[in-house]
Amino acid sequence: MSNRVSRRNFLKQGAFAGALILTAPGLVKTYAANNKLNFGFVATGGRGGAHLGMGKANTCVALCDVDLARTKKAQEMFPQAKVYQDYRKMFDEMGSKMNACAVATPDHHHAAAATRAMSLGLHVYCEKPLTWSIYEARVMAELAKKKKVATQMGNQGHANQGNRRVVEWIRAGVIGDVKEVHTWTNRPVWPQGYAELPPKQDVPPSLNWDTWIGPAPYRERRENMHDFKWRGWLDYGTGTIGDMGCHTWDCVWWSLDPKAPLSAEVIQVEGKNSITHPQSVHYKWEFGPNDWRPGFTAHWYSKNWKPPLPDEIKNDPDLPDKQKQLKGSGNIFVGTKGKLFVEGDYGNSPRLIPVKAMEAFKEKGMPEKIPASPGHHEEFLMAARGEKPWDYPKSNFTYGGPLVEAMLLGIVSLQAGEKVTWDPKTLKVTNCPKANRYVRREPRKGWELVTA
Repeated sequence: MSNRVSRRNFLKQGAFAGALILTAPGLVKTYAANNKLNFGFVATGGRGGAHLGMGKANTCVALCDVDLARTKKAQEMFPQAKVYQDYRKMFDEMGSKMNACAVATPDHHHAAAATRAMSLGLHVYCEKPLTWSIYEARVMAELAKKKKVATQMGNQGHANQGNRRVVEWIRAGVIGDVKEVHTWTNRPVWPQGYAELPPKQDVPPSLNWDTWIGPAPYRERRENMHDFKWRGWLDYGTGTIGDMGCHTWDCVWWSLDPKAPLSAEVIQVEGKNSITHPQSVHYKWEFGPNDWRPGFTAHWYSKNWKPPLPDEIKNDPDLPDKQKQLKGSGNIFVGTKGKLFVEGDYGNSPRLIPVKAMEAFKEKGMPEKIPASPGHHEEFLMAARGEKPWDYPKSNFTYGGPLVEAMLLGIVSLQAGEKVTWDPKTLKVTNCPKANRYVRREPRKGWELVTA
């Protein structure tokens, strides 16, 4: 069967199953639709503050942050909530009183916190990237499926209309078979790429430093380590591919449904070291075919590098010169029949290039197949309340887990110093045994994942 026929059947049979609103009464939990959920929040500052609104619409019973100075604003919002510095204690004492929680810690804590919550039957919203390691991402996805709890990864652009249009156009063959995709970001906007440890920094009285370190190897506090700038540290963050890949790469993953990469490698790197992520990096992945498209190649460029400007932009007489450039972030899909350009991190502005190609496409018209989202947080809340099945949120952990696994394989190849080939069934690098130590690390005692 040709790819065209497969795509037509795919659309005809409603195969956008991950995007459509499905209901199955047997899967719906028993919360009444008008009941409020009892929420706990793991991290209240930084990205944690972006999710506190879910507590305002429901009931917040517990707040946790390693830095008590960062809980003050949240405490003003929820004066009745019990306050903790260690989420392990919070779940031990308050788990039975909670229905749901939001996890917005640094990356290295995501899995330790979220698996504890899911093991208690709690619904979990977790910030992107889902996890610090490939192994953790697999555990998170499998545990969510086993417990059948509502989950959502915090890549809010997944709810945007632009991403839905990318999925529809790619799967309908608008640009033919996709041969390669190029994705770029202006990150990092935090320090990384240096080889020497920065100076030591005192720990403020409000901060429990040992708990902040949590599952990771212990280090003394240093400049540019906490807050926010932890993203650049290998022990705690996942660099630009972890920070922004779940956003900018989301339309690539959703539209092409690659499942798992065959390999990953570093094409070019600037500022590689053993402490932080590099200043700039160019990753490349190879993906195999599925039942409706051939294999393709994906590229990721950070900070100082971008893909070449396509001729369809550079030579377009209908574009002003000031628009003939690649700005902060975006994607270019290269197909056998054309190219698709997606500007920005959240899939909001997809268009065919050059301008005349998009104009002709608009004239032809194409019906919109994927229903609009009620909202990224709302998807999660609807499932947590039992109004929708546990897997209704469109970026749930069974979607986000494999996406993060693929992205993080790039970091494995970076740390191994060579191209790696991948077996997703065994979670093993097959050509470079030394690389497998970067797939999974043993957490510090007391911070192990809860997998049952």
